[in-house]
Amino acid sequence: MDDDDYWNTSETKAKALSFDDDVLSPQEILAIGQKSYSGQSEESIFSNLNITSAKSAAVPLSSLVSSKVLELILLAQSGKCPSKETKQVLPSEETVAMTLKRLTLGRSCSLHIHRSLKSKTELLDGALAIGDGNAVLTVVLFLIQTLNKKLVYELLSSRPVALNHYISFLQNEGKITELTDLLTMLGRSPEGAMYQYQHTVKTQGNNIDALLRKLMNLMANHFDQPGVDQHQAKMLADYIKLLEWQKHVNKPELTYKSVLQWLAYNCANHWHEGAGNAMSPLTLCQRHQISPLQYDWVVLNVHAKSGKWDIVESLFTKKDWLGRTTVSSHIPIETLLARLSELQASKQILATYVNKVAGSDDRLRLAHMYKIHSVVIETLAKQKDRTALTNYKMTLSPQSEEYILAENTLRDSTIKWKN
Repeated sequence: MDDDDYWNTSETKAKALSFDDDVLSPQEILAIGQKSYSGQSEESIFSNLNITSAKSAAVPLSSLVSSKVLELILLAQSGKCPSKETKQVLPSEETVAMTLKRLTLGRSCSLHIHRSLKSKTELLDGALAIGDGNAVLTVVLFLIQTLNKKLVYELLSSRPVALNHYISFLQNEGKITELTDLLTMLGRSPEGAMYQYQHTVKTQGNNIDALLRKLMNLMANHFDQPGVDQHQAKMLADYIKLLEWQKHVNKPELTYKSVLQWLAYNCANHWHEGAGNAMSPLTLCQRHQISPLQYDWVVLNVHAKSGKWDIVESLFTKKDWLGRTTVSSHIPIETLLARLSELQASKQILATYVNKVAGSDDRLRLAHMYKIHSVVIETLAKQKDRTALTNYKMTLSPQSEEYILAENTLRDSTIKWKN
């Protein structure tokens, strides 16, 4: 009998091992963990360690591995294909909490499993409660994709934080049409018009004619409507007027510059041109309602930076009918002094303005601040404060012009000192 015949005999088959029964059922495997070993007591297990009080409890396998996972393991071992029911180990839908956790941790997740309006609303409110701006914006964009826009706008109108996130997103992305539609539906048309104006100016390009057409259409369709802020409407009208004037003057290097930049250019290059001339600073002020304060500030900076102090003095000092010098400026005196000092005006010019400060205490404080010694000495003499003047003299360089002035003032017998 050869080997094959031997193994195929019925007698040998009966004695041979069968491996077909090696795959156990889930119930049999679960029962393994609950069986105790026969002939082995709890004490014998630890007898070599002399521990008599220790007790062991059988741990069921079901507490370590779920029955569904175990069933999949057994099916894989047997080589059978799992059914649709056994494939579904995890639930079919994630909870709102799980989705929000993944969003805030930056993990990938699918929002499209949340199909009901209730689930989507809970997602939005949950993101707002967490306070994560990225999560809020992600959920809002998901709502825009999957819900009617009107419904989304209604949800956002009662959630201002989410609304502001979405408005900022649309503005940064340049989606002005969507932004205008949103604000219009929320009853905020004037605000939408301003966003359109800002976007139009930012994306103007180099075609001034095209920009003028866009701004005029914007004025007619949005800024001439009821409820629009009149200050904003005037601002747009003034800008249109400026662009028309720039187009007329035809100075390419100054196209799209502000009206104050144009004023600075005219002050530097056309200062002596009279009113009525197109490039005269005075004509520009009249045409575009530049305030006296703005005019004084621009003239001060332009001419002081170019060293034309005679123009600065003629602008801010006047002679009255008695021949006395008076300061005439729309700039507050302390602001004017601070700027003159920054522009490195001479001590003589600073003294002229400090001397015109009305209160002696303020005049003395400013004279100390800008180290105008002559004004300090003169003011202390008027206050008849010999002690203060003596102390101040000690801070001056000996034999300097200011030191000699202080010494001569202290010797003046006509002053009736109070101390």
